[in-house]
Amino acid sequence: MIVNGQVLTAARSERNTVTPMLPFKQAMERPCMLQELLINKIKTEVERRFLNRKYRGFELCQIIEDKMYWKVMEDPEIERLFRSGSLRVDEARIDRVINEKIDQIRMGPLEYPIRVIKDVLLWLLSRVRRGNKTPVDVVIPVNQKKYFTYTEMIMERLEQEGKVARYYVFSKARREINGAVGRSRLMKEGRTFPIFWNPAYYLAANVCRSIDKVLGTWLDYRPQKALIVEGDTSILHTIGFVSRVTGCETSCLQWGSIGTSVPKTGWRNMPFDRFLAWGEFFRESVELYNPGIEVRTVGHPNLDVRTGTKTSGIRHKTDDSPRIVLFAVQKIMKPFINGEDLDRFIHTAVDTARQMPEHTIRIRSHPNYPIPAEIKKRYAHIRNIEWHDYFSASLDESLKNTLVCVTISSTLSFEAMNYGAVPVFLKVNNIRLYLHGIGHLFNKITGNGIRHVAEPDEIVDVIKTIAAMNLNNFDTDFLFKETGRAAVNNIVAELN
Repeated sequence: MIVNGQVLTAARSERNTVTPMLPFKQAMERPCMLQELLINKIKTEVERRFLNRKYRGFELCQIIEDKMYWKVMEDPEIERLFRSGSLRVDEARIDRVINEKIDQIRMGPLEYPIRVIKDVLLWLLSRVRRGNKTPVDVVIPVNQKKYFTYTEMIMERLEQEGKVARYYVFSKARREINGAVGRSRLMKEGRTFPIFWNPAYYLAANVCRSIDKVLGTWLDYRPQKALIVEGDTSILHTIGFVSRVTGCETSCLQWGSIGTSVPKTGWRNMPFDRFLAWGEFFRESVELYNPGIEVRTVGHPNLDVRTGTKTSGIRHKTDDSPRIVLFAVQKIMKPFINGEDLDRFIHTAVDTARQMPEHTIRIRSHPNYPIPAEIKKRYAHIRNIEWHDYFSASLDESLKNTLVCVTISSTLSFEAMNYGAVPVFLKVNNIRLYLHGIGHLFNKITGNGIRHVAEPDEIVDVIKTIAAMNLNNFDTDFLFKETGRAAVNNIVAELN
């Protein structure tokens, strides 16, 4: 097998194991090898089953690969494999999980007629509710509330310029976003008549249903341009493929960091016309895994939204400067981060507050992981803890005057540097995550040889070391071309 251009040498035994021989950096070797192996195996099996399967003329392989990636990665057996630390990989075990996940998207014989009737009825209902649809200039697909928050200023600016701009909210996300988006800004979801006699409909019904929904909606509203956030899921790729057919120009706006090594399948071969990156630093990774895509740097629309100007370069601390440490919680992202890891992270933040009473410890929730109320209640007596909820506290508010930003492996680290905060990764398990491998980048910026990866029992010493330093100004222009309103203006200009 060839992985990343290298030959994977396999020594098979009676137990179907493989000894990997990949020349990755030591800090990244095992997780990268496993992830790449899984991606290649998923691709091989999906192509074996669906290579010549089409629905409404759309190839299904890439959409199904994107869908299978996280289903496989979230499987308990795969999580145990990543966390075991063993250098021997049971291929038969991996193959079994992949086949089980692909089998699960196929309908059973009793489910098939029920699904057909349901989809036909939903199509009829969409026709009854159709009414007169105003053609849309720009559509912003949203499947999570965080994307609405991220693009709200862009939507407002488009409306100020007289554009007909609408959100397309996927049916599964409507309950979560209900009330956050006014009805006048929403597109009603349409449908095309289900081709239930196509074998692909039986083998991958949810994928075919997504195509019917997006195509029906696009035919109703005829959007000219689409702004897609992050662009790494199967439904967002479906929007990209449908947009190509309907003549809708697509731009994918960066959310988070595309990995410098072995990104997930959704960040490979993205079916969009262009990628709007925060800054030049991210260009190489996008182009590496997406040959032919046009990358343009626009900046970050959610930083410095209050001031409207970049706040980088506020590094010099004085004795009377606020002593604030931000612990930013992440979502569960198996196999790399699970619930126990997040509990360990939050309790480490609390222990830090106890050991450093002279510092304010901010603990910020994640849109996909709100901090449980019982935890806040349990530690309410610790006066130097500030709880920041994602939906009520902006990034500006959480990062303002922050000395250190602690995460597990979050791209909030990059965003924190814009505010002069030093990024530190807390190691909550034995998996070396790819962001742990870019400490050299942060050292190059700060020029002080700071330890950017710390164990829970080391974090207090690391913070104290940073607090005692008089660091040089950070230059984050290579990370963010612009921020706030200036970035919004760049993004809207790309949509004109």
